[in-house]
Amino acid sequence: MEAREVVLDVQGLDVDIRTAGGTLHAVRDVSFQVRRGETLCIVGESGCGKSMTSLSLMGLLPKVASRRTRVLSFLGEDLGTAKPARINTLRGNRMAMVFQEPMTALNPAYTIGDQLTEHYMHHKGASKAQAQARAIELLEKVGIASASQRLGQYPHQLSGGLRQRVMIAMALMCGPELLIADEPSTALDVTIQAQILRLLSDLQAELGIAMVLITHDLGVVARIADRVAVMYAGQIIEEGSAHDIFAQPQHPYTQGLMRCIPVPGRTAPGGKLGTIPGVVPSLVGEIVGCAFRDRCEHAQAICAHAIPVHHTPTGQQWRCVLNPGVQT
Repeated sequence: MEAREVVLDVQGLDVDIRTAGGTLHAVRDVSFQVRRGETLCIVGESGCGKSMTSLSLMGLLPKVASRRTRVLSFLGEDLGTAKPARINTLRGNRMAMVFQEPMTALNPAYTIGDQLTEHYMHHKGASKAQAQARAIELLEKVGIASASQRLGQYPHQLSGGLRQRVMIAMALMCGPELLIADEPSTALDVTIQAQILRLLSDLQAELGIAMVLITHDLGVVARIADRVAVMYAGQIIEEGSAHDIFAQPQHPYTQGLMRCIPVPGRTAPGGKLGTIPGVVPSLVGEIVGCAFRDRCEHAQAICAHAIPVHHTPTGQQWRCVLNPGVQT
């Protein structure tokens, strides 16, 4: 089987943020690839660096943050050295993002139609009528009824589920080849969440989009991911296919996350779920060794030093001093 084209190639990504207490190392030596038609889920606790990773890929970091990377390539084009004008040409056009909270991502002062059509006319040189026709087409594709009437409405007139669908339609307006979705279903009830995830999966399969999905919900990951990258303290500590990560998690942190999930037929009703003691450590200042060692039941003195990376023939890899294949 011929390998699919690599759409996004990230190697050695670092993001530092200047704070009053020192430099916060929000993202540390993160590397991954996403191929055409593939969904990579980046999962981890709040504050582990997932959103900073996604913002850095789109060139949307705050002014107090700085990005360094060995490789940051979109379809072979070097984004690390690209000029701002070139990034603006790609962003919203061939690279698109669905933000975490649509009520704050959508401008309350403009109608849905204005916000959907503006960047399509800018990037594609389309007329207002052409842009509106495209907007109606995509609103219908994402399951919004009476799409032409919605163009004249404002964000506050829509429910949370409809606003998220509008955000997805907006991201797809220009036919992007890379879609980054940052917690696209967090604020939604479980029924709407399932609909949004099914919608994303169907659209990705139909359009062949490479997708990076940021989430902390392993239930979401199980439904949609081809590959999974588990982040902790700004670093990817385990990566592999969704099957390998769920069937044979190798890093103690990933194993801890899996114990927190109720398993139908195995978890007794009312039974206790697993927990991970402690909190994510501060990322301000120098970080040496395994950042998870203060919470890990397998921690050893060697964990305070350089951590090896283990690999399996199937492509699963993890950072830990434990021998390959150790399970808890």
